[in-house]
Formats: sequence, C-alpha cells, structure tokens
Amino acid sequence: MKLGFAPKAYVYEKQDANNFILNIDTVETIPTNNNQTKVLITMEIKNNAGNTQDIGSIDFCLAANKEVYDIDTDSNAFGQPVKAGETIMGDVTFVIPSKIKKANLAYKPSETCLAEWHISIKK
Repeated sequence: MKLGFAPKAYVYEKQDANNFILNIDTVETIPTNNNQTKVLITMEIKNNAGNTQDIGSIDFCLAANKEVYDIDTDSNAFGQPVKAGETIMGDVTFVIPSKIKKANLAYKPSETCLAEWHISIKK
C-alpha cells in the first residue's frame, strides 16, 4: 500500500480558536476501495486557556466540491480533556472521493466554524 504525504516543508498557519492553538502537522493519504481515499490529518493542539478544555476529532469536518465530509468513524480518533498549557497530537481521518485534490479542513465544535485550513491532497 502506498501512502501519500504532503511535503513536510509545507507549514500551515496556526490558528487560535476557543483558546486552543490549532495547527496541521501532517496530511497523509491512503487509497481505499471504490475510488475513495482516506485522508489522515495529524493535528497539533495546545490548550492556551487557564483551565482544562475538551476537544475531539468530531469537532472537525472536511469540505470539498460543495460537499461536507464528517470524520471516518471506523478510523482511530481522539477525544479528551486537555489540561491548561498542555499540547497534544491527534488524528482526524476522512474518506473522500479519490478525484478530490483540494479541500478545506474546518474546526467547527458547534454551528460556527472557528478555524479553517486549505489543504492539498496528494496521492
């Protein structure tokens, strides 16, 4: 099985959302059956608040070609309290059509999008 990686040299912009400093560490792709691609995004998350806060994979979605994709519930996910000042790494995984080359990753813990990144999906 061949994995695709976004160039490590590419640096995404850190974003502050609800006192979480969020950033994409890596974007990987894994081909699946039926013209689908699994996109694995590793997030670096720092709690910049003075108290413990909860965050999880479920708070993220991926949008491309006027479609919104929720996390892949069959993949590893994270969801946990993050202590004040603590930094964690967590994976967010989506299954999308293989034809998609660009998408927007959004941190959307409620109805409002609090952070967004434009990503390229390399095969």
